[in-house]
Amino acid sequence: MNAATSGRCSVPARISTAPQDRHRLLVLRHGGSELLVAGEWPPFTLPSVKVPRWERVAENVMGAVKKRYGISAICLFTPALSATTSDGEPPLYQVMESREGGAPAPQQTCWVPVHSLSDQSFADGRDSVAILRMLRQISEFRSGAVTGPFGKPGWIEELFFWIQSEIAPYGLRLSGEIRQLNASPTFALLRLETNGQAVWFKAVGEPNLREFAISVTLSRHLAGFVPAVIATHPSWRGWLTTEFPGRSLDEVGEPRAWELAAQTLAELQITSAGKTDHLLEIGCRDLRVGSLLKLVDPFLDVMSELMERQPKTPPSTLSREQLARLGRHIKDALSDLAHLDISDTLGHLDFNPGNILCSSEHCVFLDWAEAYVGPPFLTFQHLLEHQSQMTLHCVPAPEHLADHYVSPWVRHVSPSTIAAALRMMPLLAAFAAAATSDWTGAQRGRDERFSGYLRSLVRRMQREAGTLYAKRRPSDAGLNAMGSPFLSGSAKESR
Repeated sequence: MNAATSGRCSVPARISTAPQDRHRLLVLRHGGSELLVAGEWPPFTLPSVKVPRWERVAENVMGAVKKRYGISAICLFTPALSATTSDGEPPLYQVMESREGGAPAPQQTCWVPVHSLSDQSFADGRDSVAILRMLRQISEFRSGAVTGPFGKPGWIEELFFWIQSEIAPYGLRLSGEIRQLNASPTFALLRLETNGQAVWFKAVGEPNLREFAISVTLSRHLAGFVPAVIATHPSWRGWLTTEFPGRSLDEVGEPRAWELAAQTLAELQITSAGKTDHLLEIGCRDLRVGSLLKLVDPFLDVMSELMERQPKTPPSTLSREQLARLGRHIKDALSDLAHLDISDTLGHLDFNPGNILCSSEHCVFLDWAEAYVGPPFLTFQHLLEHQSQMTLHCVPAPEHLADHYVSPWVRHVSPSTIAAALRMMPLLAAFAAAATSDWTGAQRGRDERFSGYLRSLVRRMQREAGTLYAKRRPSDAGLNAMGSPFLSGSAKESR
């Protein structure tokens, strides 16, 4: 690390200017038999809170309820309601469960038996509809007609009992304080404090079921690169980990953290090279060159249709001839990469700073739902893309990140081979990102926003292919010369 990148700098405080949404609260207690309402007699209203839009709903609602009503409650789910009503956009609702079964109701509210409520009990008839739908969903979760272990009242106490039994051998005891980040009937993410090190519980449902097996396997076979799993709850597809003593990369105001993340990524990938068969068996995506080659033609056939359906220009559309030329360039790049004979490794298709935790000397990587087996350097390209969008001056320059990522690799692969592979990554990373999305669904559906996203990725591929094949340098140009062609696509896109 040179003098220009060795100093610390502070990360400015985040000030939320996002609009807020009001959520009406369906707070239950005593196994779902009582509901919290505002008012002393009918017609009632529902308690409500405002939380920032586009932020984690569960975490913000939980905090707002504690602050406004003094109730410790967890989110269960959002009731499934009609998208619109005769009165316009429907209210937003959150189903919650109070963890204080015997506590008195907050001021100007009361607990009422759910069975005593009728469609005349509320000033707004939509609240009655939401309650009926909530009760129907809870019944479905309890009966098993619909999968939803975290939609049933009482699950948090079951979780507490299980966790306590698992952490007791470590001398730990739950304090009762929790932080709920995600909530749905099939997904959960919570931080639970103890008398010592905090623990995290995560559980997944469709379409991320693979993350359970992947996370547990990585903890066993690539220990030190991911949070340590200390217990599993297979019926919930959940796992318990110890808390890593660090912060996410986007919160760290130190260039060394970025450089350490790049170096640790390379070390993880090199270590994983002999484990790829097992990683594929447990659900990692297959992005080996042969698999990617098979996707080029069908993907671009669908993109041709999406280009023809583009509702307006600009931006420009690509003709069938241009898409055919792009397909040849992608295939050439994949073939060239195959000839470099770099081992396939574990990779991460969502390698963003929020999924990287750093301490002063170590990094671990989170959220492996998008794990793949294939060309390793695709993942480093994701890190460069995020680096190019950071505005902090303390984020290291791209060439410094590349130096730290490459340093472990040069013990296994020649510098000229690494440089040649890295020059292909802006094109191939864009293709891999698009080809692993639901592009066949875009063809069947009419989600214009997603279709537009895919078209933008294809235009990006065209620019990267032009850069790669118009300015290709000799493979022995050396690592110091690879910086400009490798990063030109990232720099353009960020502008």
